[in-house]
Amino acid sequence: MVSNPVVLILGAGPRIGASVAEKFASIGYKVAVASRNGTGTKTANGFLSLKADFTKPDSIPALFNAVKTEFHASPSVVVYNAAALTNPPDKDSIFSTSAESVALDLNVNTISPYVAAQEAVNGWQTLPAETKKTFIYTGNIMNIAIVPMPLMLDLGMGKSASAFWIGLADAMYSAKGFR
Repeated sequence: MVSNPVVLILGAGPRIGASVAEKFASIGYKVAVASRNGTGTKTANGFLSLKADFTKPDSIPALFNAVKTEFHASPSVVVYNAAALTNPPDKDSIFSTSAESVALDLNVNTISPYVAAQEAVNGWQTLPAETKKTFIYTGNIMNIAIVPMPLMLDLGMGKSASAFWIGLADAMYSAKGFR
């Protein structure tokens, strides 16, 4: 196992992301956090802080490259905690949300985490076989239950789509020790 494993937390805000970062640091992980407010420098607690725009899936590989450059190893754990939703102009109509807004939110909720998982799997192949490798996608109940609120349209769409590809990936890669 890598002596100091690396975790990359994508969507590291002041609540869940910060708590997850602190927990991993407390058990010996080198920590990189990516958010809209990233600085490109180390935080006061020694975390690598990266600026991220999850509406742009093509920006995700650069985050993984920055982590590898800083820590000389791929992250063995990747936590995807970013999420997006758009308030519909008509609070009673799901169809008042523009297709452009839905597409941007699906980038955050489905496409960017998919790209992050691709990058994670590519990096895991460079780590020792005995290293545990884990991709964590934070979520809510909307991949299995419909919350009857137009506000939840694109968040629920994204969580449902992501639940599918994550389940498929788990079935295909668990034999390799990728979870």
